[in-house]
Amino acid sequence: MSTPQASLDRRGGLANVIDIVIAPGTGFARLRQAPVWGWAFLVASLLGIAGSLLLAPAILHALEHTLPAQLAANPAIAALPPDQQREKIATVLAVTRTMASVTWVFFPLVLLFSALIQALVMTVVNAATRGDGSFAKFFALSITVGIIGAGFSSLILGVIAAIRGPASFEDAAAVQAVMPGLAVLVPGARGTLAGFLAPLNVFNIWAMVLLALGMIAVGRIPRAAAWATAGAMLFILAAFGAVGAALAR
Repeated sequence: MSTPQASLDRRGGLANVIDIVIAPGTGFARLRQAPVWGWAFLVASLLGIAGSLLLAPAILHALEHTLPAQLAANPAIAALPPDQQREKIATVLAVTRTMASVTWVFFPLVLLFSALIQALVMTVVNAATRGDGSFAKFFALSITVGIIGAGFSSLILGVIAAIRGPASFEDAAAVQAVMPGLAVLVPGARGTLAGFLAPLNVFNIWAMVLLALGMIAVGRIPRAAAWATAGAMLFILAAFGAVGAALAR
């Protein structure tokens, strides 16, 4: 038999899904009292899965457009006879198609892993600044904010890509570049710069603001430390994007 507290937690968890969008302060106050995250995880995962499925054709088209030339330039493949080159490239493309079709399966796992890392970082900052938060509160905060930074971000990107059509994208960087963000300040950015700017989109910036406000409200972390931590995590995300773009060249 469910207890009144359990029922309250379930209702609060569902309310947090809405409040993180329209009334984050209310959601933060609720998370401070009851750090539940099940509904938030479910909603963020469903949004992200839908976005991944919508985005897959554009990603696949971009990879099929760029990957053969990249593989042909690989010294190990270039040294093979022409027929073996074609066979090797065809094999890699087949694996790529398979991976692109099942990427959505990994979205919930990536969401959990990201929340784990963010919660650990916030817990360390909490201890260093003598806040009164806990790992459980920060984990619930990260999952809840993930509705914006992961769920809606993935869904909107997928919708934009689906509307424009897979043929509109010649490489993976072009897919990420359609999301409104700081990349619009540098039209035509390519390579490492494009990879750095792509994560600095409106949804990730929105999520950064929510994380900072959440650390202040949920864990009583000092404002300067909260904003610096949230900003640093967004910068690291952008840095990973830059490294990925550099390695893909």
